[in-house]
Amino acid sequence: MCSRPILIAILLLGGLTGSFFAGRSFPRVPKVAVDPKQEVPANRGLDANLYIQTAAEYRACCFQAYNLASFRLKERLAIESVKKKDPKFAVIMDLDETVFDNGAHQATMLRGNLAYDQAKWDSYEEFDGDEVTLIPGAKEFILEADKLGVSVVYISNRNERFREQTTAVLKRLELPLPSKDFLKLSTTTSNKTTRREEVDSKFFVLLLIGDNLRDFDDEFRARELKDKTPEELTAAIQERKATVDKERAKFGDRWIILPNPAYGEWQKPLGQGNQVFDRLVPSIRTK
Repeated sequence: MCSRPILIAILLLGGLTGSFFAGRSFPRVPKVAVDPKQEVPANRGLDANLYIQTAAEYRACCFQAYNLASFRLKERLAIESVKKKDPKFAVIMDLDETVFDNGAHQATMLRGNLAYDQAKWDSYEEFDGDEVTLIPGAKEFILEADKLGVSVVYISNRNERFREQTTAVLKRLELPLPSKDFLKLSTTTSNKTTRREEVDSKFFVLLLIGDNLRDFDDEFRARELKDKTPEELTAAIQERKATVDKERAKFGDRWIILPNPAYGEWQKPLGQGNQVFDRLVPSIRTK
């Protein structure tokens, strides 16, 4: 049993602790799945996500992209307005990691050493819209386009089932959405070609802005690999690089890309587990 002085000290400490924590709010503890699919190597995306969430350099890259987008928008608008009679102009924008910052979801997955899982992402879309923040520079650009009379059409691979939730996020962030036609979500495919064509049929598209090359053209899609041999992986990576080289004149002109080292199409040809180390350039020889 505790002596009387020790008991009194414990009671006093408990009272002080309760007073300290009363009324304070703390970050929500991430939920961990009952049977999580763990990522190998552990924390594979840690530095990538830390870069996005903490590096001033990342923020600078985003501002640079949107400053360039603003310059190109005004430039192209001035040129095309003279050419066309009664023009209807638009900008096509992706949402996730282009307008929406999903750092909260990424942090939850990393803290649990969890690999990407569609069910977990669906849950995030459905229930955690209040955790979404803005990519630096995105809102200012969107509001500027709107002020200039240029429609902003969002083409996103967020699920059509969660349209109400995505619309609520746009509203909370005070981003314009004149009607549901300006938000084109995924139904049966991640290929955005048909949705881009729908926008092209109604507007003259001045710019496309995204963080994934497939936000611009599906020719950048990583090809499906059957065996994922080292040779296949290397070839798939080189194919995408070659396509970028072929289309290089469009980047910074009509296509504006945001940095996203955390996830995307670029990961598909990397392989699984510790096999990703094979994608690094040869190590420097040591004696």
